[in-house]
Amino acid sequence: MNSPLSPPTSRSPAAQAWRLALPLAGAAVLALALLAVAVLLAVQMHFEEGDRELLLRDLEQARQILAGVDDTAALAEMPARMADAFDRQGALAVRIQGPLGQPLYEKQPKAAMPPALLTQPALAPPAPLVTWRSDGARWRGSALVMRMPLDGAAPLTVAVARQVEREEDFLRRLRQVLAAYVLLAALVLSALTWWLCRRALRALPQ
Repeated sequence: MNSPLSPPTSRSPAAQAWRLALPLAGAAVLALALLAVAVLLAVQMHFEEGDRELLLRDLEQARQILAGVDDTAALAEMPARMADAFDRQGALAVRIQGPLGQPLYEKQPKAAMPPALLTQPALAPPAPLVTWRSDGARWRGSALVMRMPLDGAAPLTVAVARQVEREEDFLRRLRQVLAAYVLLAALVLSALTWWLCRRALRALPQ
């Protein structure tokens, strides 16, 4: 008896059923695979949009603090004000640096923000997202150019980043589930389509 998983080579009804079933099953599996990719991309874009909103909120908070730096005393107090605003957020990294790369404030230096983030800050929001791995953790960040109202102050680069390990773990598990689903669907659809085509061929008059 011919198995649906090993198409016969003869011109029997089973072989004819395979010739009819494979294109139909292939088209259905392709549609499922495209749907799985669309779901994965939609979830990833949802996560990235959420991260973008959180990072923009952090950048705006830093901007408000820098807007109050209008003399040398406020400049000396700026790191402490930044620490009060951000230190309680454990999964957040912040770096404020001058035009020569000298840090004025830094939280979570282990994040090791890459040059792609620090050397190409956006002039205005929305800032592009940059994702990297450092110290065994996955980070996603944005950077903006900001100015202090202090006389003679040079533009600053303000970069913020958040750990995205949970998002990456979820996406990895989702990819595995979708891949298993598409593979199982391919096997089931191939067998079912072969069986239906064979039944239809048998019903035809010889």
